[in-house]
Amino acid sequence: MNTARVLGWTVGCALVAGSAQAQFWAFAQDTGLTDDISNTGVAVGSSGFAGGNYFAWTADTGSQDIGGISPGNGVGGQAKISNDGRYIGGTTFNAAMDWAEMSRYDRNTSSWAGFGMIPGIGQQIDAEVSSGWGMSGDGRSVVGLGWTTLGTADAHAAQWIEGVGMTDLGSNAVGNSSRANAANFDGSVVAGWQDGNGRQAAYWKNGVEHLIFQADGVTAEQEAFDVSDDGRYVTGFGVGGFFDPGSLWRYDTLLETYESLGNIPTGESRVAGASISGDGSMIVGGTWGFGPATFGTGILWTEATGVVKVSDYLDSIGVSYDPGFVFAFASGISADGEWLTGWGNYDGNLGTTTSWVVHIPTPAAPLVFAGMGLITIRRRRD
Repeated sequence: MNTARVLGWTVGCALVAGSAQAQFWAFAQDTGLTDDISNTGVAVGSSGFAGGNYFAWTADTGSQDIGGISPGNGVGGQAKISNDGRYIGGTTFNAAMDWAEMSRYDRNTSSWAGFGMIPGIGQQIDAEVSSGWGMSGDGRSVVGLGWTTLGTADAHAAQWIEGVGMTDLGSNAVGNSSRANAANFDGSVVAGWQDGNGRQAAYWKNGVEHLIFQADGVTAEQEAFDVSDDGRYVTGFGVGGFFDPGSLWRYDTLLETYESLGNIPTGESRVAGASISGDGSMIVGGTWGFGPATFGTGILWTEATGVVKVSDYLDSIGVSYDPGFVFAFASGISADGEWLTGWGNYDGNLGTTTSWVVHIPTPAAPLVFAGMGLITIRRRRD
């Protein structure tokens, strides 16, 4: 393996139409997997399972451990970051109370603040009372779940709001759990899932829960992963038929319409819109079969391109990267659409799985995404 692959490969390249330069970074192996990225190019993620910490990465500093608790050993959560890169949401351990709890990290003070349990109905299950899974764009809300006394291992979607505290978003199916995964810019629209009739995507607008149905009114196994800054568009995860590929989707909370966006020609049964841009015009994620998403293919959707491979999109706008790098999943897009992040590997070798970041200073239109198929330019090798 060459030194570039060990240390993290970086290259700048010219975009089409004389726009600013783009850059690609691949992290050192064993750094961890990214969950999100800000408008300022700060990527965040988990350094490992079963007790690993969160990390924050920038092009200038590389990856830095910020504490917190990665998923595992009875603890849930993921790292999410505010648009300006100051605040990070997740889960930390409260040593004084001997529990894990939803928390927020302030990069200005390099400190975590924990938010405890849902008032009145909260309880501890296994190691935690609550966990952080998403963050509003302004950083003033952290969302996730809180364990309750209302049933056996019954969790409710929960939201911490600066100046208000922890609030219960509830569950509309008695005895069944719910969870919040994301919030819009000001925290007024929250997206996640509801158990009951299987697992169903859901969103909460001003604290009121709404279920998301497919276009034909059918409930399918799915959950909402992200929501646009204005709260209008929601995207997430879904499963197709046993022999049929899943379809990426976008839900319009204003018109209450479900858009099935399709998949790449080689798409598999599972597909996820992991992250959506602030205006709802770009979605990134992946498609895969059985097993983890690290086995899959990273995808990107815009109105102009439809669903395409991340690699094809980057090729079409002239972004250079290691020719042996495989984009397995795109986990995050910044609100302004200029930063992408996700997971990949070298030459299909899962033993080399690592994270990647791409910066496109001025999001560029692809050279050609025509009805007859995708036409790309050849990837630069210099």
